[in-house]
Amino acid sequence: MRRFALIPILATSAALAPLAAQTGAPAAPRQVPLTETVHGITLSDEYRWMEDPATKPEWSAWASGESLRTRALLDGQPVRAEFARLISEVSSSLIRQGNYQRAGGTAIWSRVLPGEQAARLMVRDAAGTRVLVDPAKAGGDALAAMGAFSLSPDGKVAAVHLSTGGSEVGDIRFFDTATGKEAYPALPRMWGEGSVTFLPGGMIAYTQMPEQLIDGDASKGSMAFVRPLAGGTPVKVLGGGAGGADVALTEFPLVFYPANSPFAVGLGAGARADQKFYVAPRAGLIAGKPKWVRLAGMEDRVSAAALHGNSAYLVTSKGNSARSVIVRTLDAAGNPGAPRVVMEGSESRIINDVVATRDGVYIMASSDGVLRLYHSPGGKAAFREVPLPFEGTMIASQPFADGTGLVLALTGWTRNATTYTVRGGKLAETGIESGVWGGAANVAVERMEAVSADGTKVPLVVTRLKTATGRVPTLVEAYGGYGMDTATPFYNRNAMAFMAKGGAMAYCGVRGGGERGRGWHEGGRGPNKPRGMEDLIACAETLTAKGIAPLRGPVATGSSMAGVLVPTAVLRKPSAFGGMVVRVGVVNASRMAQAENGANQFSEVGDPADPKQFADLVAMDAYQMIPTAKGLPPALMVIGMNDRRVAPWMTAKFVARAQAKWPGIVWLRGDDKAGHGVGTTEAVRRDEWSDIFAFAWWAQTK
Repeated sequence: MRRFALIPILATSAALAPLAAQTGAPAAPRQVPLTETVHGITLSDEYRWMEDPATKPEWSAWASGESLRTRALLDGQPVRAEFARLISEVSSSLIRQGNYQRAGGTAIWSRVLPGEQAARLMVRDAAGTRVLVDPAKAGGDALAAMGAFSLSPDGKVAAVHLSTGGSEVGDIRFFDTATGKEAYPALPRMWGEGSVTFLPGGMIAYTQMPEQLIDGDASKGSMAFVRPLAGGTPVKVLGGGAGGADVALTEFPLVFYPANSPFAVGLGAGARADQKFYVAPRAGLIAGKPKWVRLAGMEDRVSAAALHGNSAYLVTSKGNSARSVIVRTLDAAGNPGAPRVVMEGSESRIINDVVATRDGVYIMASSDGVLRLYHSPGGKAAFREVPLPFEGTMIASQPFADGTGLVLALTGWTRNATTYTVRGGKLAETGIESGVWGGAANVAVERMEAVSADGTKVPLVVTRLKTATGRVPTLVEAYGGYGMDTATPFYNRNAMAFMAKGGAMAYCGVRGGGERGRGWHEGGRGPNKPRGMEDLIACAETLTAKGIAPLRGPVATGSSMAGVLVPTAVLRKPSAFGGMVVRVGVVNASRMAQAENGANQFSEVGDPADPKQFADLVAMDAYQMIPTAKGLPPALMVIGMNDRRVAPWMTAKFVARAQAKWPGIVWLRGDDKAGHGVGTTEAVRRDEWSDIFAFAWWAQTK
């Protein structure tokens, strides 16, 4: 995913050479013939042995040796050093800020200054602006990084997630915002994206992994608890049947406490478009005895909810692919009344989110990917559109910790992350924004459409310098999962270096994404995933036909869930592409059930226990496509050995099988100090993107 699935850590020769030397990595991994028939489908899998955790030392030694081979290729390209210089100039030299939160006169946010390696937590209050948490010092590790953080409603405490090595699993620590000192007992076994909800009476709510993993899967069996902030025995409040809510073992139970409502919100969440929503009177939650009332089930197709007093606002795609916002009045126990529509989405107004604050309700929608913001004063008056400072995409929105206002972060093709506060439907600058490369003013943005195999028009955006005319090295990015957008305004600070060199960066909004509403998502999901592959092929061919990409075609790229899209599209029609780069990808989808965090993805891609859905998974399994594929252009595959989201053995298996069929075509870049990509230091990120851009340039100009 473009905004969240970042790049793994440290695959330089200095990091990988010692491992290769110690283990004596073999020239090629062993093959163990295996053929099986599942739901009537016969598959071979000679590298199945890599899935066994006990074999990781063996195949990771081989992966280390392959990384050294990749290192030699890239270091031999003069353009690699040039990209390292360009990234330093156009990206690393600029300040980066975001994740702004506010309560009363206290604000916290993340900041990276030029020359710094990782984000630090800043605080601004009556005493001034200062560093509150430096992960390297607080975590005692140069590879330590912050995950999510949250601010208490009184502004006195910041809950900060810290982890190391890219694993994303770590502790939430509590810091006094006035002194910077650690104030309360930490919470262990926490996912990096998880935060703490502060409750009245000195209580907190949080979601924690079990002490013993279930089936070796860190996404199973998590529970939501409440406990005193000062420490004490936690009480389970959601998950495992707590409070009467039906939250499955594979779902994440999450609890939120809106400052402007007498009710708490509970979620049965997962990696999918829709979630389960519950409400409970806040007194019961604080006491550790919530009585959850179901507000929306999966059949209601609700993707977002917000509470304003005793009114529940829900974003639903049931009956409207562009989504609608409905409101339901809650009685004293939380039982919802009949729904009433307050806004209908349309082709020109795709509804995405709803947020409530003390001053009213805000609806976020988009037109051709561009944000439109609406406000209802007090949640009673009609919704009015709020003027925005520039054409862009929303990257974050949340109420102040005390509920008195809204935080809104925007980005655009040539405008980096900029944070505003919103009160009474009026925007105000916060001064929290990230730097922009001066050359971005000369970037041309061209919107077009590609025509897919079935005649569907697919959104395609091309960005490059106005002086970069004619055929130039081109990267085309796609994702196509969870209804997330790709072809929408977004400042890609990595790509600025590629464009500074004279290349083009293109974004293909394949089906499976959300550019055109829920129907667009469903049109490329599960059994329809091949349509997304056809869309990417069409985008690649359009870029070549219009004289933008070289005649051999653009390099396709994507990460994480794009592993079921990018390599499968390339294998279906390799002649359309000049190469591919896949980062931490799901490239062995039919083995999803055996992967850590795999069950969490069933709702999006399919459940292998179901015969029809297993067939869908096989159809999007790049590893299983290799034996019958006609060919493959040069390919760079990137993994982090500590990845807890996408099993790194998937990529290892893909590379091993592809190399056996097409020697010298596939290149592996791995690292034993990295995970899925969150928490990477700036120097490591620069090395990673220098390698990716150098590979793409080499693949299209060699």
